[in-house]
Amino acid sequence: MENNLPKIHDVAIIGGGASGMMAAIIAARQNKSVILIEKNAELGRKILATGNGRCNLTNKFIESSRYHGGHPKFIESVLAQFDQFETMNFFENLGLILKEENLGRIFPRSDQASSVVNALIHELETNHVEIILNNQARKIEKLSNIFHTTLANGQKIISHKLILSTGGQAAEHLGTSGDAYFWLKNFGHSTTDLYPALAPLETKETWVKEVQGLKIEAKITATVNNEKIYEKTGDALFTHFGVSGPAAMAQAGAIGQYLSNQEVKIHLDLFPEEQLPNLNIKFIKIIETSGAKQIKNVLAGIIPSNLSPLILDQLGINPDKKAAEISKDDRKKIVEKIKNIELTIVKTRPFREAQVTHGGAILDQINPKTLESKIVPGLYLTGELLDVDGDSGGFNLQWAWSSGYLAGQSCSKI
Repeated sequence: MENNLPKIHDVAIIGGGASGMMAAIIAARQNKSVILIEKNAELGRKILATGNGRCNLTNKFIESSRYHGGHPKFIESVLAQFDQFETMNFFENLGLILKEENLGRIFPRSDQASSVVNALIHELETNHVEIILNNQARKIEKLSNIFHTTLANGQKIISHKLILSTGGQAAEHLGTSGDAYFWLKNFGHSTTDLYPALAPLETKETWVKEVQGLKIEAKITATVNNEKIYEKTGDALFTHFGVSGPAAMAQAGAIGQYLSNQEVKIHLDLFPEEQLPNLNIKFIKIIETSGAKQIKNVLAGIIPSNLSPLILDQLGINPDKKAAEISKDDRKKIVEKIKNIELTIVKTRPFREAQVTHGGAILDQINPKTLESKIVPGLYLTGELLDVDGDSGGFNLQWAWSSGYLAGQSCSKI
C-alpha cells in the first residue's frame, strides 16, 4: 500500500493569494519541496483587485494600532519579523520599482497589480514550487503525523507540514469563501464571530438617496449609547443605500459586532478642523455679509450645494428664507448640524462587498513566533484566516506578506 502513495512534500500550502505565495517562496528558498494549491484558475486574484487594480502592496507607516481583532502583541510579533521595509526590499529584489504616494501608501511604479503577481509567480517557478490550479481542497486529515489533503478531482496531496492561506469570507467572487473555518473546527480550533470589514454601511435614513454620488471629506464617529466605538477622518461617499468611501467603510468591522442587539449611529463632522464656537463665529460673519441671499445659497458656499437644502429641511428651516432673517437659534442649529450629521446604521453590506473579514481563528491557539497551531503541530495559519484585519492603505497586504513569510520560514526549520 505505502508504495502506491504519492510523493510526500515537505510543505503543502492551500491558497494561492498573497500570504500563500509568500509562504511558498520562503519555504522553497529553504530547499523544501513545496506544493501550492489554488482553487481559482489563476494565482493572486485578490491581489489583482487591490488598490483599484494598482496594488497598494504595503504602507510606510505600519504599526499594530492600524490593525483590529486580535491581540496587539501577537500582531506586533508577526510584523516585527518581516516589516514593511523588508517587504519593499523583497519586491525590489524581484525586479519591481516601487513608489510612495500620500499617507505612506506603497505601489509598484508600473501602477499595475499584475506586475506584483507576475513577479511572485516567476519567483515561485524559479524556486521549483509545484502549483496546482483550478482545484479545490475538499478534505484535510492528519494521520501518523502526516497531512493528507484530498482535492476536488480526487487527487491526494501528502505533506509533513501544511499551511492554510485560504483567506477569510470577504469577496467570494475572488475565491475567498471561508472554506478553512470548517477544517479548523475539525482540528479543534476556535474562531470568533465573523463580520464584513472595509464594507459600505446601510442607513435607516432614506434621504441619502437624494445625494447619492456625493463625496465629502469628514470625520466619522460611530457610537453606541453615545459612547464612541470608532472614529476615522477621510472621504465618505453617499449612496442609494447609505454611505461608502474609505472613512465610512473603515467603521464596518467595529460596527458589525453591535448591530444584532444595539443601535449604532455614525456622526459626520464636515469641519473637523474647526471647533464649534469658531465655526459659529465664521458662519455669523458670512451671514452678515450675505444677508440678502437665500440661506440655501449661503450654505452652499460652505457645504456641497445639493446637501444644503436637505440639511435645512431636516432642521425645519425654509431654504428660500433670506440669510438676514435667520434667527440666532437657527444659525446655531445649522452649525451644529454640519458638525454632526447623524445617521442610524441598520447593517453593513454583505461579505461579497467587503474587502476583508473582521474576525477569524482565535490567536490564543496559535504561536505568535511561528504561526504554528498549538493544537495541531505542523499546521500553520496565515493572512486573513487569522483574527486580524487592518485599515485600508496597504495594511492588510502587509499582514499577508508578514504572516506568509513567518509561516514559510518557521515550517522550514525542522
